[in-house]
Amino acid sequence: MYWKTGAIGAVMVLVSTPAIAQDDPLPPERPSRWAGSEVAVGVLYHGANFHPLAKRLIFDLPELPAGQIYEGSEEDGTADVQLVYRSAPLRFALKPRLTGKLQVNTAGRTSFASVGAEWRQHILRGRVYGQVGIGLTLHDGYRFTPDPFASGLPVDEARRRYDIYRKHTSFGSQVLFNPNASVGVRLNPRWAIEATWEHFSHRQVFSEQNPGIDNLGLRLVHTFGPHR
Repeated sequence: MYWKTGAIGAVMVLVSTPAIAQDDPLPPERPSRWAGSEVAVGVLYHGANFHPLAKRLIFDLPELPAGQIYEGSEEDGTADVQLVYRSAPLRFALKPRLTGKLQVNTAGRTSFASVGAEWRQHILRGRVYGQVGIGLTLHDGYRFTPDPFASGLPVDEARRRYDIYRKHTSFGSQVLFNPNASVGVRLNPRWAIEATWEHFSHRQVFSEQNPGIDNLGLRLVHTFGPHR
């Protein structure tokens, strides 16, 4: 009798142990190190001839005689693909997001790699936001394009230089500033669409040559974890 009672008690203990374990609360999940950060991909019109902070706005330029081109418009009308990373908002200086951008021209013209910071303000219960930023940029284009009209050039070299002169902008510096702005519409907590303006120039800090370039486009943005 006693051994039967002991066996029944042991079985009851073994059966009840998993049930007790299931009632214990699970330890809280550690927040992801990426929570609040963002990645984005965009398509931009390269050389959009638009600058909202100056006199230069969208307009049609008159035709020039054959062989001539407006300074700074050599790359207008091509397209860029842009990849963006943004950190979660930092907890100082109005909560900036650190940013890294790679903007690649699809027609073999100038591409840009930038680092900087962006500041965001939400409205309409977080469904819409405005954003401004500033960055520092390196590009793979020309500080000064080679002169195709120099005397004594072989024909082939003159033609090579002239092709560069027609298709590439002389930015006057390999280092440029990148003021930028965008307006975003949040589709859900993870996804948003942005309309963006990106400007590249150096304000004649590094040389007198400073045509600058403006780009307009759209970006699709993915947020990791809750958006902020």
